[in-house]
Amino acid sequence: MPEAAARTRHRMPAVLAACLLALAGCSRPSVTPPSPGPGITRCSPSDQDRYVYDPDRLQVVAACLRVSGRVEAVQSGSDGDTIFLLDVDPAYRELLTPGNDADETGGSLDIEAVCTIPPLEPIVYAVCAGDPHPVPGPYPGVGEHVWMEGRYILDLNHDAHAELHPLYRFGPATP
Repeated sequence: MPEAAARTRHRMPAVLAACLLALAGCSRPSVTPPSPGPGITRCSPSDQDRYVYDPDRLQVVAACLRVSGRVEAVQSGSDGDTIFLLDVDPAYRELLTPGNDADETGGSLDIEAVCTIPPLEPIVYAVCAGDPHPVPGPYPGVGEHVWMEGRYILDLNHDAHAELHPLYRFGPATP
C-alpha cells in the first residue's frame, strides 16, 4: 500500500495541473474587437438573431453591418448554417482579426446564414424548427461579387475570428 500511495502522491501535481488547464479553457478570452470605421455602412437587424445556435460563444461588436467582397467558398455547417467565406473589398479589411488568418477562414470574413439546411446536430433541431423565415436563396456562388449584411461578431470558439453571424440579407455588388 505505501507504494500505491507514493504513486498517487507523485501524480497529484500532474492531475492538479490538468484540472487547472481544463478550467482555464472554460473561460472566455477577453478580446478587444476592431471597431467598424467611418466608411462602414450600418443596416437594420432582422429576426435571425433568435436562431443562432449557442449565442454565448459570440461577442457582438455591431448589431448590423454591410460589407462587400468576392465569395471565396460556400460550405454547409453541421448546425444547419450555410457558410460563405468572403474575400472582403479593401474598405472592409479592417474588420478582420488575427483569428481570420489563423483558422479555416484563411483570411476571409466568415458569414453564416442560419438554419438554411437541415442540421446534422440533434441539439440544433429545435432552434432551426422555430425559424419560419430563414434568409432565402438562391445564394451567391464562388466568384460572385456581393454585398452582405449581418450582425458583426467575434466567434470566441474559433480564435476570435470576425464574422457576420447571422446573415440578414445580401445582393449583387455594383462594380
